[in-house]
Amino acid sequence: MENNKNNKFKKILEKDSFYLVLFLCVCLVAFTAVWATKNSVDNLMTNSGFKNLEYSELLDDEKDLADSEGEIHLIKDDEDAVTASTNPNENLQKAKEKLEKEAAQNKNSQPLAVMPVEGKIIREFSDSTLSYSPTLEQWELHKAVDIKVSENTPVRAMKDGEVVQITRNSKHGVTVKIKHSEQLYTLYGNLSTEVLVEEGDFVKAGDVIGSVGNTSIVESKEGPHLHLEAIKDGKYINPLSLIK
Repeated sequence: MENNKNNKFKKILEKDSFYLVLFLCVCLVAFTAVWATKNSVDNLMTNSGFKNLEYSELLDDEKDLADSEGEIHLIKDDEDAVTASTNPNENLQKAKEKLEKEAAQNKNSQPLAVMPVEGKIIREFSDSTLSYSPTLEQWELHKAVDIKVSENTPVRAMKDGEVVQITRNSKHGVTVKIKHSEQLYTLYGNLSTEVLVEEGDFVKAGDVIGSVGNTSIVESKEGPHLHLEAIKDGKYINPLSLIK
């Protein structure tokens, strides 16, 4: 009787052992399949360039591309964009540099100067070849440009600058002289007596400073016109070169 019980228990134990071994085999097969699948996916992602790295595995120059959670940005930033930083002073400096860059680009895209009046040039600039003066009835150097326009035509400043001199009885009649920089000045002569600016005023390019008259002593026979001069580095230059 006891032998029968032992045989029965032994059969049950052998049967349970079989199922245990079978279960372990199934688990081993499943684990192997998962491991193989993961390796295949990792290899595929690595070959495609999309493998995500832990922040600690990044090189120093790559860490700048990672955010606080250790992710890599796959989209290249715009070169003109201001890169965000945790340092507010650095962000402010970058924003300032961007504004200065845009301002410089806008400045370069604008014309160097504006025409003070639109009319016919009746006497060209000449600092080496003699030019005939109808008023003085002689040949002389003409270090200016004379532009024929109607009387009372508005005269505009060619560039930003400070009005440094106004004369009312010079040989070129009523004149306004504007300082644009330490090296550059422009002078507007043969104006009417009604000057719209005063010495010390700051004008912008295109601002009206007065109007054309016929007050010049040495160019009275030429009629109403603008006598325009430009002085750069202490020498007279063709004022139209500031525009071209």
